[in-house]
Amino acid sequence: MKVRVIRQFNDKTEGFITRPVNETYECSDERAEQLISGGFVEPAPDKPRKTKSAD
Repeated sequence: MKVRVIRQFNDKTEGFITRPVNETYECSDERAEQLISGGFVEPAPDKPRKTKSAD
């Protein structure tokens, strides 16, 4: 699951990496739920893909 950091924290499951605000990264669904409930991250919205038009 992709998540976006809303409050800086040290990610202990990744060797105490400092996760800055607005960083988006992939993690397991279980870890994402832990971080969401702690108020550190929110689910990252899927970016719409740009397509070239034939105009």
